[in-house]
Amino acid sequence: MFMSYQKSLMDLGHDVTVFSGPPYPQLDNKIKLIQSPGLNLFETFNFKDRFFKFINYKNKTITDLYEFLSVLFGGFPEMRTFGARAKKYILKNQYDLVIDNQSVSYGMEYIQILTPLIEVIHHPITMDLKHELATNKNLIYRFSRHRWYSFLRMQKKVAPQIKRIITPSKSSKRDIITDFKVKSKNISVIHNAIDSNIFRPYPEIERIPHRLITTASADVPLKGLDFSLYALSELSKKSS
Repeated sequence: MFMSYQKSLMDLGHDVTVFSGPPYPQLDNKIKLIQSPGLNLFETFNFKDRFFKFINYKNKTITDLYEFLSVLFGGFPEMRTFGARAKKYILKNQYDLVIDNQSVSYGMEYIQILTPLIEVIHHPITMDLKHELATNKNLIYRFSRHRWYSFLRMQKKVAPQIKRIITPSKSSKRDIITDFKVKSKNISVIHNAIDSNIFRPYPEIERIPHRLITTASADVPLKGLDFSLYALSELSKKSS
């Protein structure tokens, strides 16, 4: 979704700049990429390597110190630190519109005061936490999950303050309203598009009956693969 809307904006004649932390996206040559490397601590899980990454990082800031300490104690601070760095950059550069891809960070709340902002929320990450907690009752595991998802406290505070939110489905909108307490009028549902120039039937390829290929980024309940399997099972019964 991120790659599609920035290219679409460019095709409409807009000048597009992407502000990104690693891993950096592959962009059209006409799109400007501003790299925000941060400490990149999740490049390794070795404490010694992480420590020296922090020590050797030049011109350290309070944001860098927060990032290091949060990771040290099992957190995932990248949403918050990305927002802080984006805010610092945008304060020095003027844009007609800022589109944030799901950081839902304190920085975005501040940027919204200065510049029109659209926040893209694919789904509230509270759903990921609920599914993970449901799979394991071990107290240490549950504590570590709560620590990892501690950024949700920030997102629950920021999301209700965002005036324009885009999400790709009605179910995600319902979850955002329920878990993030966002007003329905502030959320627009825009379904993910398909580039029909790429994803289309090829007449030279013979279709094999009763064969389906599906793909998902991860084998987790949120991806709905269980519903796909259930539906296929029902179709198989009706066709037999």
